[in-house]
Amino acid sequence: MRRARGRRTILFIDEIHRFNKAQQTLSPAVESGDIILIGATTENPSFEVNAPLLSGPRCRAEAALRSDTVTILRRALADREQGLGGLPINVTPEAVLGIARYANGDGRVALNLLEFAAASAPSVDGVAQVDAAFLKQSIERRALLYDKTGEEHYKPDFRPSQVHAQQRS
Repeated sequence: MRRARGRRTILFIDEIHRFNKAQQTLSPAVESGDIILIGATTENPSFEVNAPLLSGPRCRAEAALRSDTVTILRRALADREQGLGGLPINVTPEAVLGIARYANGDGRVALNLLEFAAASAPSVDGVAQVDAAFLKQSIERRALLYDKTGEEHYKPDFRPSQVHAQQRS
């Protein structure tokens, strides 16, 4: 396309780490300048992306911003339709920061942990209470339960759904 129109093509690949090494063989087109490749990944590119694609000044790692994760969490807590805004829940600012820190910039991890903590938090006067101490216990408990090769991997966890149903009634 560059040769026909005199312009380079920009190719954006989200989750480039999911491409196998053979699929990542875009190097000739990238090196020749025919393609400007922009790849996004949540994995460490040093291990998951072909070395030729990482070479030179073309690779730039962007650190995840904790403030963005905090914004996502606050929106989820306020959203009455798609988030937790309609539920009786109190999440302290320290717990929100703790979730953001634990998620390391991954919004999906942050939202899953928020939902897990909210669903399993102790209730005071009908309001679930998530603070930093409870969050720490939730993270430890969640890590202990996960066993990819064992029984826990295949057993569904209905606890969050049950707790949400109980809180709504």
